[in-house]
Amino acid sequence: MLSLIHTDLSFEVWAFIGVLIGCGIVFLVVCILAFQMRRQAKEHRQRRVTALWQPLLEQYLRVPFETLPTLAPRDHIIFLYLWNERYESASDAEAARLIQMARAVGTDRFAHELLHARLLRRRILAVITLGRLRDRSAWTEMQELSTHHNSFLAFNAMHALLLIDAQSAIPFIIPLLGRRNDWSPLRIVSMLSAVGQDLAAETIAQAAIIGDPVIGPRLLRHLPATRSRHGLPILRRFLREQPPSNDTLATCLFVFGEFRDPTDLPMIRLHLSNPSWYVRVQAATALGKLGELEDEARLLALFDDEHWWVRYRAGEALATLNSMSEEKLEFLQETIITPEAQEILAPVLAKFRSLHARPSPSESVSRS
Repeated sequence: MLSLIHTDLSFEVWAFIGVLIGCGIVFLVVCILAFQMRRQAKEHRQRRVTALWQPLLEQYLRVPFETLPTLAPRDHIIFLYLWNERYESASDAEAARLIQMARAVGTDRFAHELLHARLLRRRILAVITLGRLRDRSAWTEMQELSTHHNSFLAFNAMHALLLIDAQSAIPFIIPLLGRRNDWSPLRIVSMLSAVGQDLAAETIAQAAIIGDPVIGPRLLRHLPATRSRHGLPILRRFLREQPPSNDTLATCLFVFGEFRDPTDLPMIRLHLSNPSWYVRVQAATALGKLGELEDEARLLALFDDEHWWVRYRAGEALATLNSMSEEKLEFLQETIITPEAQEILAPVLAKFRSLHARPSPSESVSRS
């Protein structure tokens, strides 16, 4: 009797489990079908909105018209992607018309609502759009988002501030640039260059000298990419007024060498005897780019430096001086007999000869 009851209970349990498994399978199938239907509906809506608005965007750039179709919220998001994609390749005149078109369909209002969306990608889309719309009413929210923990959202908010009002944004942005170690210096330079090379150079220099001693040198190394000398007076004043870290000093010397302004020669010469070996390396390298005849002796003195890199960079710098010749290097190789100097002079002389080699008569005939 007990065995029959036990058998009945086991059958009921297994039957219940089977029903649960069957329901789970049905539920999964329904979910998959619903997901596919939703994806198909989304793709259909995207094709429909793109087919309608992409031609309208191009037509509006040629001849603006007053009446535009209305946009449902879900369609408006697709429009934002289309609008921003077209904006990236637009000229200044086209950008002005794109802004006019976006305001006509209420994109500014919709982007403000999208700033509070749950999805991060939609918030970023809203930030980028409001920046390109030059929407001054979004200023406070962009300032708040510029300090957000998400690097990508914060960076785009800072970019939006620059697009809205670069002059007002710079004082707010400078401290941020010196603190955010999750922002690429190369992207920062690229972004700042869009508001003018001179302003970009000044901003990078200011941010570097007041920022974190680790982040500052990373920013400064990209200062030559601006091709503007407007950051140099800021660096000179900074080096005169307070002792910088060795990393910052070495990077400043690198920058001076890249710009090759004779004004910086005294500062470069001063640090040929700096206690830090990598500062001496940068000083020697910079001196090779803008040094004069009298600097040959200074670079030769570094051939006795205790660090190999200092000796090597001094040799390279000596060979790049405008006053240097192959005859001088050969004479130095013959007269300076210390092992350290010979180790440096031999490859430097070989490199100098390869760079200044004259073509043979046969090569000249073949080229002609």
